[in-house]
Amino acid sequence: MGRRAGRALLRRSSAKGPRLTNHTHLERSQPTEKSTLQVSGKCPVCRLGGDKIALREGDYIGRLCGCGITYIDPQPPVGSIDPQVDHHHRVYYEAPAAARVAWVKRFKQKGLLLDIGCGDGEFTRAAIGAGFEVEGIEPNPDRVATVKKRSAIPVEQGLIEESSLPAGRYDASFHVDLLSHFPDPVAALRAIAEKMRDDGVICFEVGLFSNLPLRWRRLAGRANMPTHLWFFDAPSIEHLLDAAGLKLVAMRRYKVGVSTAVSAALVAMRRERAVAATRAGLPMARGRASGVYYRFHMWLRYGLGRWLPIGGPQTAFVAAVRRLPAS
Repeated sequence: MGRRAGRALLRRSSAKGPRLTNHTHLERSQPTEKSTLQVSGKCPVCRLGGDKIALREGDYIGRLCGCGITYIDPQPPVGSIDPQVDHHHRVYYEAPAAARVAWVKRFKQKGLLLDIGCGDGEFTRAAIGAGFEVEGIEPNPDRVATVKKRSAIPVEQGLIEESSLPAGRYDASFHVDLLSHFPDPVAALRAIAEKMRDDGVICFEVGLFSNLPLRWRRLAGRANMPTHLWFFDAPSIEHLLDAAGLKLVAMRRYKVGVSTAVSAALVAMRRERAVAATRAGLPMARGRASGVYYRFHMWLRYGLGRWLPIGGPQTAFVAAVRRLPAS
């Protein structure tokens, strides 16, 4: 899950052939054959559909709700999601791990932390090194075994929505790039909140790609529907948290327009390879030099991107707490 628990689906191409994908967003693309039934899309917060069309891609459209969330229509078939597949390069998780842990430590200096979708344990190891006790949840059995072996921590194999972990156990939680893939992000956030202590903090990273101007949508390339089910902007994150019974504590936004432009230029230069990577669901940059390239890319996102003016596509660190009833 998490990070690596992306809800992976078969990408559908338009009649004109495959459109190139910005390779930084290539992820989670393994189909499963359980259902062919699709239902009309609706906003996960407002629970209404039929909004204006903001995106088109293959057999899917993205509709922009008044709350700021873009949702795909129709919804993909039930059971067609494989939560074990992730095609992000390892550097996507490894390079920013310290910054992600530092974000959690702004709100909790120590305690028991739940790593949701712990993957191969990059964030886990950074959190342990920063003084946290860590437990994980991850649907991929191979990655569960890897984290147990490398970090010697308890890891539940499964999804957070179906977890049997005790309620009220954790001081903090973290997940990366999951909100756009949860079948129901409100229900998933509620499930996470249930695992937190009353004073626990829910931290995560989420891309902000809704409500983009046309020039940025063109530069960013494919939206990767139905791999991505939802797209958010900053105000809609607060609406989403509120619907889940949570309160926004803080948000730090990183501007990823420069890294997006670099990706778009690479795709343009290596069109043939980009098409092949898109079809295979793989990052375009591979081989010995890929680690160097992706580390540079992460610096553009989290180093330079922290100080650029607001505008265009962004990624955000978010912290929230349970909204407790007044006594």
